[in-house]
Amino acid sequence: MNASTDPAFSAARTASRRAYERGRVRLAAVHAFTFCLLGAALSLVLVGSRSLAWLPLTFAAWAVLEWRGVGLLRGGRIGALAGVVTLALPLSVLHRCCKPGALAAMGADCCSMPGACAGAGALVGLVLAGLVPVKGRRVEVALGMALGVAAVAPLKCAGLLAGEAFGLVGGLLAGVLAASMARAVLARWTVRA
Repeated sequence: MNASTDPAFSAARTASRRAYERGRVRLAAVHAFTFCLLGAALSLVLVGSRSLAWLPLTFAAWAVLEWRGVGLLRGGRIGALAGVVTLALPLSVLHRCCKPGALAAMGADCCSMPGACAGAGALVGLVLAGLVPVKGRRVEVALGMALGVAAVAPLKCAGLLAGEAFGLVGGLLAGVLAASMARAVLARWTVRA
């Protein structure tokens, strides 16, 4: 009987793996909570208190990134930076037909411009995709970027109408995915040539 078939060894190995995963989940929860606090502070200053309703999504996305780590977390950090850029975008860019100050005065009566939000999101997403590594964990990093953006960008959406919210997040994700796919195809072409 060797060590790998010994029932006591197998039980100890299983117990140690479970303890390791529980520790990772706890640490991920602590980091996600800290990230939520920072996100809440930023969004309160830049967007307002309506953004706090999106914090559970921020917590869930960041907890997954922290729990899985490696390439996902690397991409998530880059995506979170892009999300902060979207938080800083003025509403006059995203509500193109509204005059500055009209959104606060008129509330939701201001016209909806999801195309402007999708364009702004796609532009940030394309810039983001330029940061995806050419070699290594490309897919993991790109997925991490998408999750990082999804952790932060919806906080901005609290100040937007539904069309703009979906346009902004959709544009960000589409920009990252489209440019990442293009880079992957180019990388394959250069390897074959």
